[in-house]
Amino acid sequence: MPGVLKNIIYEDPVVKYRGEKVISIFKRLERGRVNIDMDLATDIYYVFYLPFPALKKPNEVSDERNWHYTIIKEMLKSHDIAKTRVYTVANSHSSTVIAVSFIQHLMRELGSTESLESEGDGKEDARQISQDISSEELGKAVQKAAEMVAEESKVVSKLEKLSMGKLAGRGSHLDFEQSSEEVLKLARSIDVRKLLQLLEKLPRLGAEAKKRKEEFVKGELDGYELGSNVEKLVPTELAYPDLYLYAKFAEGRLLSYKKVLPMSIGPLYVLLDKSGSMEGTKILWAKATALALFMRARAEKRPFYIRFFDSTPYSLVKVSMKTKPSEILRLMEYIARVKSGGGTDITRAVISACDDIEGYRAKGASDIVLVTDGEDRVSDAIIKRMLKRASAKLVTVMIRGDNSDLRRLSSKYFRVIQLSSKEILQVVEF
Repeated sequence: MPGVLKNIIYEDPVVKYRGEKVISIFKRLERGRVNIDMDLATDIYYVFYLPFPALKKPNEVSDERNWHYTIIKEMLKSHDIAKTRVYTVANSHSSTVIAVSFIQHLMRELGSTESLESEGDGKEDARQISQDISSEELGKAVQKAAEMVAEESKVVSKLEKLSMGKLAGRGSHLDFEQSSEEVLKLARSIDVRKLLQLLEKLPRLGAEAKKRKEEFVKGELDGYELGSNVEKLVPTELAYPDLYLYAKFAEGRLLSYKKVLPMSIGPLYVLLDKSGSMEGTKILWAKATALALFMRARAEKRPFYIRFFDSTPYSLVKVSMKTKPSEILRLMEYIARVKSGGGTDITRAVISACDDIEGYRAKGASDIVLVTDGEDRVSDAIIKRMLKRASAKLVTVMIRGDNSDLRRLSSKYFRVIQLSSKEILQVVEF
């Protein structure tokens, strides 16, 4: 029996595909314990997807569809659904994820043992839905589910933009439909929401990253400069009298072509201190900084590595230049779930980072960004040797403290006091 929206051809293969997609994801999430009607799933999807979804007239819908009609009617009346549609209209990926989430919340409000199946399918649970639940109760359940997805839709949109390059970074396409379970888990995480809120305050991160270049006599033209290199001499300089030309050569004021080649750069590696002293706003700020650095790595098309540490280094998470959906989701989950605790061993953490860079045979110069509040002594000789072997530079971000050893070893040294978005931006632009 068809759905309750106007101008939807429910027999159309594309329309069927959308409904089937929502159902298949929903069943994966619920492990097949709850059934849902195909046309209802289709209608819920198109309420989020269509710019102007419209209900059929009541006399065009059979009595068996009254509960179905009530759900869609209440959705179209809801202010929370209207807010959600800002992020889902004409976006099939977000519409699918949010439709699945809405059905989940609706089922929990109605009771997870029930099934949203039409009576015509002969389901006993369906008769309980259509006969035992009043329109008023169904309406309240819809409104509560709508409130939940209104918040989740913002996070889903931010995750999609992050992965697809509409925020800082560019690159691969995150297929929300195939990764819906992970996306919804992240969207419901309080820690993920806090991190994304901090990143919203960094509008300049969306700018195009500057490519690093190095001078090379036979490189590509990149402007003009003054110097004494006659190999790059601009021909018009030869028009001067010999004496004047020799004088300019001696003074290093010959007009020359500036020639460069793109610099080969290795991974951007973040070492993030999770010791007990980093608890609270410190660890949240550090995590937001790590995500901002990930965005920079994507913009620069370089690999991104991150490892948390306290007295021992924890597992390494890598994101390649050609970012895969699973890598982004794993990175977000990893950063969000780590809690502070333990001691601090900075020397061991830096050695692990250098070993990782060497072990994965990274090409070009790498940057290791150490984010810590640790004031303990570090081994100068070992760290210098390891950084040289790995062709890496150390950038230290010191949170509300100072470490003279790290200041001496680092190519850049930042002291962070206020834990503000401005300071995150300064670190990212090192």
